[in-house]
Amino acid sequence: MERIADWLSPTFVKIFEIPGFAERMAEIRGRVRPALLDLAKCLSAEMEKKGVLLFPHVASHMRRRVNPPNETWLALGPEKRGYKAYGHLGLFVGRGGCSVRFVVKDEAEIPRQRLGKFLEKDPDVRVWFSRETEVRDFGAVHGSGDVGPIYQPDLSEAGKRLARLKSASLDIGWPVGFDLTISQVVERMERLLPLYRAANGS
Repeated sequence: MERIADWLSPTFVKIFEIPGFAERMAEIRGRVRPALLDLAKCLSAEMEKKGVLLFPHVASHMRRRVNPPNETWLALGPEKRGYKAYGHLGLFVGRGGCSVRFVVKDEAEIPRQRLGKFLEKDPDVRVWFSRETEVRDFGAVHGSGDVGPIYQPDLSEAGKRLARLKSASLDIGWPVGFDLTISQVVERMERLLPLYRAANGS
């Protein structure tokens, strides 16, 4: 059975300890990014088998010039042209290991507002969070590559913040081991679909 480790070596974690910008970026672009591209295509195909059409993308970090990233990722979203303007699912690898997450960036204005209203008012979201008690807040450790604390928000307040604050974002999910199988990754992503669908209006 295929595992994350069949694409992403656990030794990739050490790449994010390389101190120099050029040196770390060379390893990310030369080793990690090609592996993520292949894995993104695989996960997109597996999600399509479940009846969910998601387009694969991989972070390029093109805007970085000085500080190398502490993690990188693949993203699965509703549009072929890009993912940042939408709520998206992702698999991240960095100095804290691997994680499966749902992300809405602050720049995704309409999805952010939709998700905010969902968190604030929809009774189904309370059922979701009562079931997913181990979900982590990676936004609390943004950019560090670390595993965030358990996400325990006041959902009404969190929803208002997302709906009304232009700098608000959401980045939640679970840390996972490299031995997780592809079917288990897909299962984690399926569990995040209520949030994904609320953000993207689908």
